[in-house]
Amino acid sequence: MPRIVAISDAHLGRSHYHAVDEAGINQREADVAAAWHRAVAAALALDPDGVLVLGDLFDSPRPSYRAFREGARGLRALADAGVPVLAISGNHDTPRLRESGSPYAVLADAFGALRFVFRGALESVDLVPGVRVHAVPQCRDDAELGETIGQAARGRSTGHLNLLVTHAAVTLLSRRYTYGDVNELQVDLGALDAGFDRILLGHFHNFARVAPNAWYPGATETFNFGDLPKGDEPPVKGVAVLDTTTGAVRHHPVPGGRPLRTYAVDAFDRTLEEVYRLVEAEAGADAGTPGAVVRVFVNRARPEIRRLLDRRVLTGVFPGALHVQVHVETSGEEGTAQLAPEPVASLAAEWDRYLVGVPIEGYDRERLAALGRGFLERAEEETR
Repeated sequence: MPRIVAISDAHLGRSHYHAVDEAGINQREADVAAAWHRAVAAALALDPDGVLVLGDLFDSPRPSYRAFREGARGLRALADAGVPVLAISGNHDTPRLRESGSPYAVLADAFGALRFVFRGALESVDLVPGVRVHAVPQCRDDAELGETIGQAARGRSTGHLNLLVTHAAVTLLSRRYTYGDVNELQVDLGALDAGFDRILLGHFHNFARVAPNAWYPGATETFNFGDLPKGDEPPVKGVAVLDTTTGAVRHHPVPGGRPLRTYAVDAFDRTLEEVYRLVEAEAGADAGTPGAVVRVFVNRARPEIRRLLDRRVLTGVFPGALHVQVHVETSGEEGTAQLAPEPVASLAAEWDRYLVGVPIEGYDRERLAALGRGFLERAEEETR
C-alpha cells in the first residue's frame, strides 16, 4: 500500500513564556523541537514511500543556529532512511525579499537527495511512482499564488495521481482557516480546487478536511490556546497519511505534546475565599498535571475581588505547571459604576482607530490593517 506522509508547521525556534529547561533553553522552544522530531520518527515508523514537509519548518526566515540545527537533524533522519522527501516554504520561513536568501537554499545544498521548493515558482515532481506532486511554495502575494496554482492545474498528468501541495489559508463561506499572520496568503477553495486528485495544505495548525479532496495535516505541536482542537478534530497533533492507491487521507496522532488546560469560575456574589476554593474544585485532579500550561478565568468579579485577588494563590493551586495565566473579568455592576473614560474594546479596535489618521503611501492599507489586527488578536489570545 504505497503511502505518503505529510508533516506541517513545525515552527522551529518559536518560544513562549519565561520557563527554561535544564540547558537554559526556553522550554516551549524545546517543546517545539521535540515535537518535530516525534513527527519525523512517527513518519518513518509508518514506512512511507515519500514524505512531504508543507512549510513553516522554521518560525522565521532567519532561524537561530539552534533552530536550524534541529531542522537539519530531522531532515538527516529522513535522508538516512532513504525516503524521498519534498519540502516547500511557508509564510513564516520565507523572506519578503527573495534576494536576501532562504534557509531552504542552505538545506538544498546540504541535502542533495532531498527536494526543496522555495523560489516562488511551481515545481512538479514524481515523488513516488504514479504520483505527481505539484509543489507551490510561498509566493509574493495572493495573485501570484493563484496564477501558480493555475499553472499547476494546466500541467496535470493523465497518467498520475495529481497531488497539489501548497501553504496557504483557505477561505470558505462557512469558515476561514486564517490567522492574519505575517506574509499569510489566502486562496478561495474554488480557485484552489482546479481538478487535482488530492490537495495537502500547510498553514492551519489543526487537522482539518476543507473539501472532499483537500486536507490540512495540522502542526506538530500546540503552540497556544488558539491552536487547541475544536469540535470533532483530533485531540492531539500528528501527521497526515495519504494512501496513494485509494486516495484516502487520515490523521495519524503523535502524542507527547505539552498539555494546555483552561479553567473558569463564576465569582459573582462570592467571597475571596470562595473564589479560591472554586478554582481548587474546578482544577480537581488536573491540578497536579506536570508541566501543563494553565489559564484560569475568574468571571464576573466584583471590584473588591479584583483588588484583593492574589494571583500567587491561584498559581499555587497548580504546583507542577510550567506557566499559569490568571484572567479576571469584571462584573456588569462594575461596568455601570465606572463611567469615566470610554473603555477600550480591544487592542485590534484601537489599531483600526489609530490607522485611520496615519498617512500611508505606497502600502496596501487594507492588508496592513488586517495584518495589524491579526497580530494584536493573537497577542491578546496568548496572554489570556
